[in-house]
Amino acid sequence: MKRPLRDGLVLAAALALLWAPFLPSANPWTGRIFIDVRPPALLLVLGAGLGALALLGRRLHRVERWGLALLLFAAAGLQLAAALVQTILDRSLDLYFDLGHVPSLIGMFQDSVGPWRAAGTFALVVCAAVALVVAISWALGAWERALNRRGLAIAALVVTIPALVVGVLYRHFDMNFISFAATDDTADQARRLVRAASVMSGYDHRYDAALSTAAPAGNLATLAGRDVLLIYVESYGTAVLDDPRLAAKAEPALAAFADEARRQGFGVVSSRLVSPVFGAGSWLAHGTMASGLKLDPFLDRLVTESDRRTLGRDMKESGHETVAVMPGIKSPWPESTFWGFEADLFDAQLHYSGPQFGWFGIPDQYTLERFADAALTPDHPPLFAEIVLVSSHTPFAPVPPYVEDWRDAGRYDSVSPAQWSVISHSPDWQHLERSYVESIVYDFRTLGGFLAKVPGNGLVIILGDHQPPGIVSGETQPWTVPIHVLSRDPALLEPFRHAGYVDGAVPPRTGTVKGMESFLGDFLAFYSTAGS
Repeated sequence: MKRPLRDGLVLAAALALLWAPFLPSANPWTGRIFIDVRPPALLLVLGAGLGALALLGRRLHRVERWGLALLLFAAAGLQLAAALVQTILDRSLDLYFDLGHVPSLIGMFQDSVGPWRAAGTFALVVCAAVALVVAISWALGAWERALNRRGLAIAALVVTIPALVVGVLYRHFDMNFISFAATDDTADQARRLVRAASVMSGYDHRYDAALSTAAPAGNLATLAGRDVLLIYVESYGTAVLDDPRLAAKAEPALAAFADEARRQGFGVVSSRLVSPVFGAGSWLAHGTMASGLKLDPFLDRLVTESDRRTLGRDMKESGHETVAVMPGIKSPWPESTFWGFEADLFDAQLHYSGPQFGWFGIPDQYTLERFADAALTPDHPPLFAEIVLVSSHTPFAPVPPYVEDWRDAGRYDSVSPAQWSVISHSPDWQHLERSYVESIVYDFRTLGGFLAKVPGNGLVIILGDHQPPGIVSGETQPWTVPIHVLSRDPALLEPFRHAGYVDGAVPPRTGTVKGMESFLGDFLAFYSTAGS
């Protein structure tokens, strides 16, 4: 093979190796990940820089080349992470907050596939990352050697600099023929880190107006002596009703739940709310409901450092004992007091020792059984409980079996080996929607059975925290969740009917949908007497 041809093939291979890591990107129109074949602006800048160095008779030192390879690897990784977050969670990546969730994601993956397969996967990922950095470093060296020819060095400048200039100019007309994804993502994360430092150090006052807004007030006199149970169903979004694939199973489950509620003497009204998050971030939805503010991660931290009134505090002042039932919390939660809770039922307090299901392990039927035994005793005082059900958390499998004898929840003596062979399977990551809808069906069958354990004529409020991830719900779903309000006292449901809630367990598909931040003010207005 002649040397010019060989050098040309080497240069082509080097450019392909440098280009390939930047192919996965977020589609700016759909928000979904796709393969973007446009030349990355970052590589054009690199080509111009290497060409200029070659004309000056300068080459990268080995340390410089390896450092540049690591920077390119990091830029490509950041671009991929931003595209995945946009696709799955329908929001932008924010390293300041998102990096803190990486250990939990690793734990979820390990729990889903087992420790050995997880270790093998992680080892494979590390080896692939090292191999990619080595390949990038080789490609940089090959590119430099090619540019030793003065003609190629001049050609690199003649091609890359005009392409960059024209690309920047055309970008203002949405006619991008080069990709700015890596540079944009890097600049965006730098801005976010600066903003985070400014907000948390007190130099950025963008949240001052929200923090100075008075919290809704009320005495909740109408609910005196009545239990109020606020139950979140993880990842329960309106996709289960609006996506025909999911609705085919979810709607019959909701109908059966409504029938069971009526048998237990409950009326049911339903609507939709707009969550502040999509696909993840449950605590922000919980906090938005409880604070009357639409929370993001910054505002959540700032609010919990304030003395703002919350739903839990309001319930406590109205004479209710307050308890947080959250099986997903496995360590101390200092913010519990701020949100107004006097008692906790977390992972450790639930004392679960049965089979593990999903990310958090504890099946929702067991959680509700333990809560009923501990708190819904015949002579219990008025109670406000915030209960977070977790069996429908990503990755949704394995879905726990529902057992008719609630005392068997957790032991599962009544579940046969044949049933276990069907139940015990790893998530199908290509078709998570199947396990997702099965987990929602399980939760509403469980909630229907739980209603028999709820005494009196108080309120039961059931809602989702956010839509499931985009890989389940799709790219066009709104950030809405169903909400159901139940009571044996028809008078307690009337304010919600006047607010547009409809009878039954299927919320309307049309009409005004309010944000979760509106709930606290409405709730206090519904059940407080004048002059509070």
